[in-house]
Amino acid sequence: MDSIKKGFKKLLDAAGYFLKYKKHLYIKPLFFIIIALIIVLASAYIYKNVLHEPEDLITMDFSNDDVEEEMDYDFSGTTIALDPGHGGDDPGAPSKYGEDEDHVVYSIASELEQELTDAGAKVIMTRGKDETVSLDGRKVEADLFISLHSDAFDDPAISGFTTYYTYPNQEEFGQHLNAALDKRSLLYNRGNQVMEYQVVWQLDYPGVLIELGYLSNEFDDYILNQEDYQGEMVTAIMEGIHSYLNR
Repeated sequence: MDSIKKGFKKLLDAAGYFLKYKKHLYIKPLFFIIIALIIVLASAYIYKNVLHEPEDLITMDFSNDDVEEEMDYDFSGTTIALDPGHGGDDPGAPSKYGEDEDHVVYSIASELEQELTDAGAKVIMTRGKDETVSLDGRKVEADLFISLHSDAFDDPAISGFTTYYTYPNQEEFGQHLNAALDKRSLLYNRGNQVMEYQVVWQLDYPGVLIELGYLSNEFDDYILNQEDYQGEMVTAIMEGIHSYLNR
């Protein structure tokens, strides 16, 4: 036992001597090792928390705790047209993480159709799941019209949701939908804007086209393909309709 203690003491003494008198041998290598470690840890943090790695986004909670709980609606006597953009031969904007635009907006429209029907509204869907319908063919008679889209830009940095209307009698409906979406969307609010999209300008009653996000943007694309987030958008649109009808 004494020999072990003596050997250990000699080892500690030798280590202490080396650290004290041989700094020129290890200071530079140690410095570069520490710098390399800092770079690796910083790169890992940025990749995980800033670049929105899909595996990390899966854990995101899309619900908005600041928004009041869902309420019961009564839309009896109201006819609402839902227009899922594109479809059939026209898939719309492509997706990197899931479904293309035509399927994303149809998924949201289908859930919205069920919610509206449960609330007593008569719902007209302008197309089926894989159906090709012309812009002229999307003109239907209703009390309210909502066209759903998730577009793309050449610049992948562009993100956010937008509501569009054409005529003055459509502006207020767009404002109510925009405000409701603003409470639940995780994306930048690009506002309620005038735009002459055919599905809206060919109507003589309140109609709005909603760009829910841009599939050319990595973050927008990912969340718009998540079922929970799609549900949040359905809830927001329901709230916007309720707000408009009860203004």
